[in-house]
Amino acid sequence: MIVAIAVQAGQTLYQFDIRGAFLCMPIDWEIYLKLPLGYEPPQGKTAKLLRSLYGLKQAQSAFHSLFESWLLCYWFTAIGGDRVTFLLSCGTSVVLLSIYVDDGIAATNNEKLYRQFLSDLSKDFELSDQGK
Repeated sequence: MIVAIAVQAGQTLYQFDIRGAFLCMPIDWEIYLKLPLGYEPPQGKTAKLLRSLYGLKQAQSAFHSLFESWLLCYWFTAIGGDRVTFLLSCGTSVVLLSIYVDDGIAATNNEKLYRQFLSDLSKDFELSDQGK
């Protein structure tokens, strides 16, 4: 959808990747672990997970909730019911963003606005800018 809109509106497309998106995200669920062979916990103790791990079923949900909250605080508006596409409108300038797992694609008519957004995003998330 974003590619079609960008082409029709003459906007520039950009890609980025959020590195380690599923690692160390806070989780809102109680999850207990079975410890690896060779490790013996103290008697009567269990291991409770405090942060998400890669491969954890809840990791994507935890990341998406955190990322969506960040976007909404940055004045993006969610578009559609799936909540993976967001719009930032500033006067005549727009940034249309879609996130899939930990990859983002953005269309914009103002490179300066997009670069500022990416700079601010990189303060809270480790990014890999894939460019145009």
